[in-house]
Amino acid sequence: MSETAANGADGLRRFDAARVVPCEDSTVLADASVVVRDDLIEWVGFRAELPAAYRDPQVPVTDAGDATIMPGLVDGHMHISFGEPRTEEELFIYTPAPYRAIRAAVDAEKVLLAGVTAACDPGGPNGVAPAVRDAIDGGLVQGPRLSAAGRQITTQLGIGDTLPRWVDVAESSFGALVRCTDDLLQEIRNQVKDTVDLIKIAGSGPGTIEYAAFSPEELAIAVAEAHRLCRPVTMHARSRQSVADAAAVGMDWIMHASYMDPATLEVVLEKQIPLLPAMTLLVNSLEAPDHRPFVADAMKHELDAAVSILSKAHAAGATLIAGSESGFAMTPYGEWHTREMELFVTHLGMSDMDALLCMTRNAALAAPRDRDMVGTLRPGKYADLLVVNGNPDEDVRILGDRSRLAAVVKGGVEVTPSGRANAVRQRFEQARRYTSHLHTRAAAGALD
Repeated sequence: MSETAANGADGLRRFDAARVVPCEDSTVLADASVVVRDDLIEWVGFRAELPAAYRDPQVPVTDAGDATIMPGLVDGHMHISFGEPRTEEELFIYTPAPYRAIRAAVDAEKVLLAGVTAACDPGGPNGVAPAVRDAIDGGLVQGPRLSAAGRQITTQLGIGDTLPRWVDVAESSFGALVRCTDDLLQEIRNQVKDTVDLIKIAGSGPGTIEYAAFSPEELAIAVAEAHRLCRPVTMHARSRQSVADAAAVGMDWIMHASYMDPATLEVVLEKQIPLLPAMTLLVNSLEAPDHRPFVADAMKHELDAAVSILSKAHAAGATLIAGSESGFAMTPYGEWHTREMELFVTHLGMSDMDALLCMTRNAALAAPRDRDMVGTLRPGKYADLLVVNGNPDEDVRILGDRSRLAAVVKGGVEVTPSGRANAVRQRFEQARRYTSHLHTRAAAGALD
């Protein structure tokens, strides 16, 4: 890739490539250009049709040669505040909020360098995600354009409250426990006052394939209040009833939908509600060692159910969104953001082009703060683009190979690594384990 100096005096810069994939649809432009002015796209099209003003020798040019220019990726589901925990206790209890925020700010750069120029964090503790969002906007740290939720609103039966009943849901948890509709309304209002971009409902809990954490009446109240306050609302819904209720009350998009039944799929299609499966966490967890057998069996059962119904959803024309659920030890930042597209191809029967649209055009739906400004290469949108050595529209696996990312451009400026890293896990981040084995006399003798 060859280039001249930075943007010209009038803010113009031109990117030329053998292929441009705008991701508005399946169109691929051969021998094309993208012209940006400051941080916005000004023109996209065939180089032969380039207006004279953009041919001026004074306009700086980046020549990507045989590479592909495409929009920056949008990760519809990642948790920048989680910090790659190994256990529930590490996620819910340990690590003070100030350290979480600093750690998350560093982790945000890893996400950006992986080609993710916009993302949604649908729920985390201590207001960390909105703070990181604002630090990125303020130029303090590098990261994707972030749409941020607050704590996930939960009942005792949702994923926001999975510890035993006698353990209170602390502020360090990513869940905000509500016990009545008054609590529910107040939590939504508090979060809007805290400048969240969306409301997240923890609509099902771990280990259940049937019942929901909220009643349909409670969910309807939540949706109405969030929409009254001009915030979209999404829901974690793995169990059958939770997906049915989420569709019935008109959630703006539904996360997971693993145990959705055919009747609910019909409602989803009728209402055109997007689905965000986040299968990457399930697949990675099954690959990772040391899971207890009953946990692995449950995850395999869920994955099989999800593949069955979601492949039907895709075939029927449902809108699917790619999200990696990065932020756990099984999905560390900067590593697995693009795998969801690969799973859409291998597990759901998508073409590579369709899968690519799920992490560009479609995924912008789950990034509400910047929804109309990201996801495609169109004049007036942010100049967020990738220069990729290869044809990701024909093989999305290319995007998982960092050596194929020739450039990540955000707001018209090529991203360069800062050199910051958080390679050391502090002791206070980790679960307080006494030992990894039971030290019986027989065990002691075996050590002799």
